[in-house]
Amino acid sequence: MSTLPSPPDGVDLTADKRPIVIGASVATWILAVFAVLLRIISRRIKGLDLWYDDWLVVAALIPAVVHVSGVAGYAVSRGVGQHVWVASPEGTYAWAIGLFIGEICYTLTLLLVKLAILAFYWRSFSIKRSVKVIIWILVATTSGWAFSLLVATFLQCIPTRAFWERFNPYNPLQPSEYHCGVDSLPFFIGNAIPNIVTDIVMIILPIPYIWSLQLPVQQKLALGGVFVVGIFVTVVSLVRLIQVINLDLTNVDITWNFASVGTWTIVEGNVAILCACLPFLKPIINKITYGRFGSTADKSVNTKGSSKPEPRRQASGAWGMDKNYGSSTTYVRSNKTDERPFTRLDGDESDQGTSGRSNTDLELQDMRHADGSPDGIVVVRDVIMETEHNPKSVY
Repeated sequence: MSTLPSPPDGVDLTADKRPIVIGASVATWILAVFAVLLRIISRRIKGLDLWYDDWLVVAALIPAVVHVSGVAGYAVSRGVGQHVWVASPEGTYAWAIGLFIGEICYTLTLLLVKLAILAFYWRSFSIKRSVKVIIWILVATTSGWAFSLLVATFLQCIPTRAFWERFNPYNPLQPSEYHCGVDSLPFFIGNAIPNIVTDIVMIILPIPYIWSLQLPVQQKLALGGVFVVGIFVTVVSLVRLIQVINLDLTNVDITWNFASVGTWTIVEGNVAILCACLPFLKPIINKITYGRFGSTADKSVNTKGSSKPEPRRQASGAWGMDKNYGSSTTYVRSNKTDERPFTRLDGDESDQGTSGRSNTDLELQDMRHADGSPDGIVVVRDVIMETEHNPKSVY
């Protein structure tokens, strides 16, 4: 084991970042798990089966918890978060192992969250061909970004284990036994910038389609706010990038210097999962706030107090509307896919195929007055279907 230089003047060797690393990592992961559970419960409240976007978010919890365990569990318990002069002899070795685990888990967590968001966009905008092309481009870009990072992570040292074994305090690999050709700092920056750029593109993507809806401006802004909640993740990514840029990997006190970057890296992945779930929690909020699971806007009350289904209408400007909705008496929307969650922005789920209406787990407040009349300007068209019967000619 190499001898450490004396600590610089002014360094407080009693300072300890470990409680912050553990607290921030574990707390945000618990919030992420809680958000995913509430998302699943909300889907079940709406009578909807889980779709690809839901399963991708659930899958993201796996690399996230491994990340927390590898850094806040293993590495911190061996000195990461302390100054290297007072940390365990295995401190730098544990830092390298935690960093390697973190690079893999961070990439996988963000990849799964981004794919979950893109899957939701596909479910929401599947009628819009222009969006489908952009979604496929983003899927390819995000997957390529993640694949490149994973390959670089495993090949940054040859053999791969040299990434941490060169810091083994008892039997380190000798320089002649390995080659590490990847500069870690540019690697971290090159990781962060494409991640932030794709985040911004994914935040902007739904805005033009939201703005084209025939809704009052206030409701457009409210719905847009649901999607741009991802801005918070981008802010965390920017904070992490600043921490990375200021990181000095050549400083011997790496167990102390890296603690903040490691913490923000874990927090970013956990917050990404959390923000991916927040827009889907309206049914839970309704239950807590109003003691109900959904709205009753699907029924109108006549003068005698009895309820009856609304006439079949086609809403002009409805998001994701296709020719089947409101015009076919045989079209039945399956609750297994919920592939048109924005056909209507108000009302409850209809799985019977009789009202021609569908809603979303992102529904806004019911846009109706107490008497059932719409709140705001709603354009509807009665659709009349006529068929012409031509008897067969007999020759």
